[in-house]
Amino acid sequence: MIYLVISREKQKDHITMKYSKKKLTALICGVVTIVAASIAGWQLMPMSADGMRQSTVIVEQTTWHEVCIDGKPQLYFSGAMGDSALLGVTANRDSASHRKRMVGCWVNTLPLIPSCRGRVATLLIDKPTNPRLKGDSAIVRLCRQSIDKQLQTLKAQKTELDYYLRVHGVQDNGYQTIASLADHINKVLADVQRAGHMLDSLTNGKHHKLTLKTEATYTAVYHNNEGKPERVALNVNRINRQNSTMLLQTTDRSTPSCATPLSRTLWTCQPKGRILAVGYPGLGEDGLACDTIRPIVVPGKTTADGRHDMPQILVSDGAPVFTSKGWLAGIVSGTKIVNRLNW
Repeated sequence: MIYLVISREKQKDHITMKYSKKKLTALICGVVTIVAASIAGWQLMPMSADGMRQSTVIVEQTTWHEVCIDGKPQLYFSGAMGDSALLGVTANRDSASHRKRMVGCWVNTLPLIPSCRGRVATLLIDKPTNPRLKGDSAIVRLCRQSIDKQLQTLKAQKTELDYYLRVHGVQDNGYQTIASLADHINKVLADVQRAGHMLDSLTNGKHHKLTLKTEATYTAVYHNNEGKPERVALNVNRINRQNSTMLLQTTDRSTPSCATPLSRTLWTCQPKGRILAVGYPGLGEDGLACDTIRPIVVPGKTTADGRHDMPQILVSDGAPVFTSKGWLAGIVSGTKIVNRLNW
């Protein structure tokens, strides 16, 4: 009798535990489903105007050419005229650097899931190529020609500016401007002279190996939640030459709190009819600092051949394009729209 009572109690406890596990499993599945549905719904929501602006960032590419001596960069130059001349050879890298700016957008790499981790998609910016020079003697000869030509021009400018500063006083109109220019010329002259001395040291009888390289760095420029400009270094994550896009990533793999990353939709949004794009007016124009330009939403429309009609001074390369309802449709490439995005 007692045994039967105990057995029944055990059966009840077993049934109760089994029922509780099923209930707990169903509850967990329900919570996970609700969370997943909420995230998916949030990611699939069309962008507001504020979200469009917060999805963008200015991408600044800095490039320079190097003359490496025994594997170490020692001299720099700003460009070349084919294989016959090197331009602006100097010992100061900043003097030989070129900067190009375009728009990028913070992106999630996985559909429906927040997965940005500091990734920025933009149009592919190819690095300039080096001239094809055969032999160390050709590199030394072209470097020497560039240095000699610069020294002739810079010394003449220094003489003229020094004369002006001697015969005029601080009280004269424009004196401070001329003095600043003279200081700049003196610094450039010193850098070029230093390059000449370094080139002279190569004739000390010891054999040196000379090579040419082109380097590039990338920087994200944006305004934080307090409205202050921020500059963060980027690394190249992936290059897609098929659609001429590139994926960059912050060095610490973090996304700024002020950013609203974009997600690819599960369907293809063809940019037809009325469209919206986020641009930085005057980006890349001389005299406009990229730290001071704020993004704006620019309305436009597509033409019959699939191009857009938005002015390039307002919407530069890499700018994200949205449908009139706020769905991501592609990024700007000249007058075209790249809509086969894969990041």
